[in-house]
Amino acid sequence: MYIKKCKWCEKEIEVEKQCLFALHVANCDCNPNKIKRFQNYKNTYTGKKITSRIKLEQNCPKCGKLFEIEITESVFKRNKYKKYCSLKCSNSKTWSDEHKKKLSETCKNSEKVKSANSIQTIGRRNRKSKKGKEENKYVEFVCEYCGEKGVDNRYNKNRKFHKECWLKISGGIRKGSSRGKNGLYKGYWCDSSYELAYVIYNLEHNNKIERNKIGYEYIYNDKKHLYYPDFRVNSKLVEIKNYRSELTDIKLKSVNEDIEIFYKDTIKPYINYVTNKYGKDFIKLYVTVQ
Repeated sequence: MYIKKCKWCEKEIEVEKQCLFALHVANCDCNPNKIKRFQNYKNTYTGKKITSRIKLEQNCPKCGKLFEIEITESVFKRNKYKKYCSLKCSNSKTWSDEHKKKLSETCKNSEKVKSANSIQTIGRRNRKSKKGKEENKYVEFVCEYCGEKGVDNRYNKNRKFHKECWLKISGGIRKGSSRGKNGLYKGYWCDSSYELAYVIYNLEHNNKIERNKIGYEYIYNDKKHLYYPDFRVNSKLVEIKNYRSELTDIKLKSVNEDIEIFYKDTIKPYINYVTNKYGKDFIKLYVTVQ
C-alpha cells in the first residue's frame, strides 16, 4: 500500500499501486492542467482543432516507385509512417544465396521429407514388381461393324468396336432396356410379354409387322430425347404400354403421323388369343427360338 500526498488538493491518498496515484494527480479537480487537456480533447474530436499534416514524397525501397503520403509531425518524429508503396512490396522478401542454401539443407534433412521419400521408394518398388502385367497391356480385337482388326491400349478384353465405328451405330433403340421379360421370337425382338403376344397374333394373321427404327424428338425436363415407337404394322405405327403416364402423352405428341397405342386393358384380346393356343407360359417361346 502507498500513502502519498497530492500536490494539488493536499490530501493523503492510500492506493495499492503507484500508477493509481499518478492517475489521481492527473485527474484531480484542483489540477489547472486538467481543464486545458480536456478542452484540447474536445476540440480535436469535435473537429474544431485540426492537426497539421506534412506531405512527404519518397521512393519505395522495393520497386523504386515514387509515392506521396500525409502524416503528422508526431508520426514523423517517431518514424512510424509508411515506407513501401503497397502491401505486396512490404510483404515481399529478398533472399540471399547463402540463406537459400541454408533453407534447402534444413528442408532436405527434415523428418517429414525423409518419410515422404521413403513412401515414394516403396511405391516405385511395387510398380517394378508389376512389370509382368504391363507386357499384356495391348489386346487385339476384331470390330463387329467393319470387320477389321484393332488394338486396345487400355487392356479392355471385351472390346468389340473401333471408336469411330461405335459412334456410327451407338444410340437409338437398346435391346433389353425395359423391365419386362424380353427375348427373340422368329427374328423379332420383344421387350415384354405384351409385345410377344402382339407379334405372335400379327404373324399368324399374315399382317406385315416390323420393328420401328425411326425416332421422334421430344423435350422433357428441358432436355431433348428421342422416342421410338415399338412396331410398324401394315405401315402404321403401334405403341404398347402397361399404363398411361404424363411422359407417354408427351412422347405421343411428338409423332407427326397416325399411331395406335395399346394399354393393359386394350391388349387383352391378343393375350387371350396366345394363352388359349400356347398356354399361360407362352414366354417359353423365347427359349425355343434362341
